Amino acid sequence: MYFYVLFFFFFRLGHRLRFSTMSSTTEILSSVHSTLEAHSQLMKAVESGHRRRRELISRLPLSSVAGISFSDLPNSSSSPESLRDSTREHDPHLEEQRKRLARTDLPKEKLAKVKKYQNYVPEEETIRNDYSQQYVDSGEWPQNWVLGAELDMRFEEYPKQRRLLALKQAAVEYQAHPPTHLPLASLQSLHPLKFDVILIDPPYADASRDPPYGGIAWDQIAELPIPALAADPSFIFLWVGHGNSDGLEKGREVLTKWGFRRCEDIVWVKTNKTSNKGPGTDPPPIGGIMTRTTEHCLMGIRGTVRRSNDGWFVHCNIDTDVIIWEGDPT
Repeated sequence: MYFYVLFFFFFRLGHRLRFSTMSSTTEILSSVHSTLEAHSQLMKAVESGHRRRRELISRLPLSSVAGISFSDLPNSSSSPESLRDSTREHDPHLEEQRKRLARTDLPKEKLAKVKKYQNYVPEEETIRNDYSQQYVDSGEWPQNWVLGAELDMRFEEYPKQRRLLALKQAAVEYQAHPPTHLPLASLQSLHPLKFDVILIDPPYADASRDPPYGGIAWDQIAELPIPALAADPSFIFLWVGHGNSDGLEKGREVLTKWGFRRCEDIVWVKTNKTSNKGPGTDPPPIGGIMTRTTEHCLMGIRGTVRRSNDGWFVHCNIDTDVIIWEGDPT
């Protein structure tokens, strides 16, 4: 214990000494820069005064200024701005960019990408992981470039998991029936039927939208006859909207009221591979940068489920809790 305490103390002491030295150097450089800045401003004021006085003298009659000559004003001294400009001229990154733009061995398509994307590598036909700049330049969301997100590409390097996923998909397709529609007020007519899995994706009312969106309110959702329709055991999936609203908190409260306990939070990260309209066309986010590109789905469980005994109901856990998907075209 003492060894670790002393070691930490000496490390902090050495860190403070180095920081003190660095801070002193920083203060000196800052003072020099301030002095040069003040000197530059002073010289500009002096030169401005000279020019103003010469202009006034030039307006006098020629007879009163005969024989008077004025020397040229001296060149202004190097200011911090000019020093920075000269430093910028010798910036190796700018030099590299000039060389890239001056290449004559590239076809027009690649040269256009070199001019458009600073991190484009023509030899690799790729852009080096600067997804933020890529979004600024093209409007493509960074999640568009996540590899292996498609369903047919998932677990590409794991044959057994891919086989399990295929078997699961086949079982779902065999058991699933075509979607049917029922008015909200007629849900009570389904009683005494019981359902193993219930999915709820309501159009929530959202006052933060412009214009405000008047959908179904949380009080109405809480009054749905879900407890009478859910079997024991059963699962429920409740979409609650983006994470910066009160949906996550309200969703947990509703699940508790219905007799479910939350067991998972699934996040849908949206892509815009086919819906991208170009840079600067995205609407402003509501409460956060990632708001418009994510939605959350709360998963709840009712009763007790044992994988060893309830094989007809619980499948192998080979799915992830993050969905990266463009969404339905409709």
